[in-house]
Amino acid sequence: MPNNTHLQPKPAAKPAARPPRPVKHSDFSEEYVGHVVSITLVNGTVLKGMLTEARKFWLKVNVDGRVHYINKAHVVEVTLG
Repeated sequence: MPNNTHLQPKPAAKPAARPPRPVKHSDFSEEYVGHVVSITLVNGTVLKGMLTEARKFWLKVNVDGRVHYINKAHVVEVTLG
């Protein structure tokens, strides 16, 4: 039979988690999310599609049903339309 006379203290309850803050990047890329954009790359390629997500270093673009992940270092210009 176990000896339960040495009870351990209960761990402290974790504080309630804060809701995540919206991410703001210094390049305003989040303003174009949900819009059709034209993205000009360094090599001259132009992609036209729906910008579905913007991260710190990457853009997620849906072009004709295909998803493209573009590194922002290769982007020259992003315009609406």
